Amino acid sequence: MRTQRGFGRARYFARSLGIEENRYTRYERAEVEPNLTLIHKMCETLKVSPNELLGFADPSQEHPFESGPGLSESTVGGIVLTPRRDTGDHGPDAVSSLAWRLAVEAVAVRHEQSGKSKAASDAFETMRETAALFRRLQAKPFETAAELAADPVLERVDSKRRAILAGLIRSYTDSISETRPPRMRSR
Repeated sequence: MRTQRGFGRARYFARSLGIEENRYTRYERAEVEPNLTLIHKMCETLKVSPNELLGFADPSQEHPFESGPGLSESTVGGIVLTPRRDTGDHGPDAVSSLAWRLAVEAVAVRHEQSGKSKAASDAFETMRETAALFRRLQAKPFETAAELAADPVLERVDSKRRAILAGLIRSYTDSISETRPPRMRSR
C-alpha cells in the first residue's frame, strides 16, 4: 500500500510519519505493531481508512481517509457536536468518524479500568477490540450506545473522562438520528 501511494522507499514514508526507518520497517515486517496514534497518522498520510489499512474492508469500496472532524466543526471539550453525514466521495462520513472515536475512547477506558497498561497490552488486540466495537456501533447504533452508557466499567472513570464519553455517545446518537430517514408506520 505504501508503494502504491507513491512512497517507493520505506525511508521516505518513515520520514513523513516522523519516525526512524528501522522502526517503520519493523512494522512492515510485522515484528511489532504501531500504536493507534501512529496508525491514524499512517491513514492520513496514505489517504486510506483504518479498515483499508488493516485489511478489514475491500479497498475499492472504501473512501480515502482524510483527517477526521477538525477545527471547522463545533466542539465542546474536544468532542465534535452533531456531525452530519458527508455526501461527497472525499473522505469518511462524519458519523463513521465519530463512531470510530467513540470506539477508541471506550476501549481505552476499559483497558485503563481493567489495569492493562499500554506497554503490556497487545496493540493489535486493542485495534481488534476497537474495530469490533466500531462494527457493532455501525450495525446497531442505539443498542450499542445504550450498552456503553450502562457499562459499569465505563461508569467508574473520573468525571472528566465520563463527560467525554457521554458527549461522544450523545453526539453519535444525535448524528444517527439526523441521518436516518423517518420510519413509515405500518397499518
